[in-house]
Amino acid sequence: MKSWIARASVLVAAPALALGASGEAMAYSGNTWVYLNNSSAPNGYSAAMVHVDDGDLFRVYDNYADGYGVRGYLEVNTSGWVQLHSSYNGKGYISYSQFERDVVGNNSYRIKVCTFSGIEDTSPSACSGWKYFQE
Repeated sequence: MKSWIARASVLVAAPALALGASGEAMAYSGNTWVYLNNSSAPNGYSAAMVHVDDGDLFRVYDNYADGYGVRGYLEVNTSGWVQLHSSYNGKGYISYSQFERDVVGNNSYRIKVCTFSGIEDTSPSACSGWKYFQE
């Protein structure tokens, strides 16, 4: 009798474990990326920004040792676009700066990334287009 109960619980638990694993993987599938293209840079882009859906983290990547820093922007649409945060990364090749911002459902958000000659520079050298997303 005990072995029948053990087999039944394994049969019931296996699909639940499979669903749990696939649900966890799906949490990462909501990441949103935006790239600043540069054919001279490794992987074809010099800067990138990502919204990491699991934890609502935002990372700004510098992918090219060209002497420029990178600034990423996060905006929300609340009867017009409003900047929520910007983050500068002047650390150089394959580095990122990070910030956390809770994004909530039913709001529209957008991110973009630009290169600058320094942290005090207010005129970007180049920018990606905006990448739009919702939670």
